Amino acid sequence: MVLFALVGGALITAELLDMMFPRRYGKTPLAPPSYQNEERQKFYALLNYLKKQGFIENKKKGRSALWKITVAGLKKLQFLNKLNMPDYKAETEDKFKIIIFDIPEKERKKRMWLREVLKRLGFKMLQLSVWIGKNKIPEQFLLDLKEKQILAYVHILEIGKSGTLKTLN
Repeated sequence: MVLFALVGGALITAELLDMMFPRRYGKTPLAPPSYQNEERQKFYALLNYLKKQGFIENKKKGRSALWKITVAGLKKLQFLNKLNMPDYKAETEDKFKIIIFDIPEKERKKRMWLREVLKRLGFKMLQLSVWIGKNKIPEQFLLDLKEKQILAYVHILEIGKSGTLKTLN
């Protein structure tokens, strides 16, 4: 998402924060300060990761940083666009779903596709190949797994009782 935002030109960090988290930042009663700080830290970690990978660069502008996408970032963006991301409708449910997968290394692009789709469906990563969420699994998603010939590597579990998962609500 950051790469998409930077395609239009260089942006100051505050503009990026507003773009990425419009309702979460600033003085808002919607989220507690600890949550805001945690999200802000995750965002800065993402910026630093993208910078280390060479996808974005920044230049100091006063107390702010001016971020812009690099040539490598544009190439990565083109690659991500080629992954053909479907637009599944995310619908929440009461029960947790755990999605576990073990897709072979030779199918790396399909694994990347799956992780991106799970993010878009609202699932959270517990481990690289273990994801959890309270969203329905769209039928089209299952058909796409079958079409991509990775359905056999994906296991979907529904949890009846949350146990220690209560903290993820």
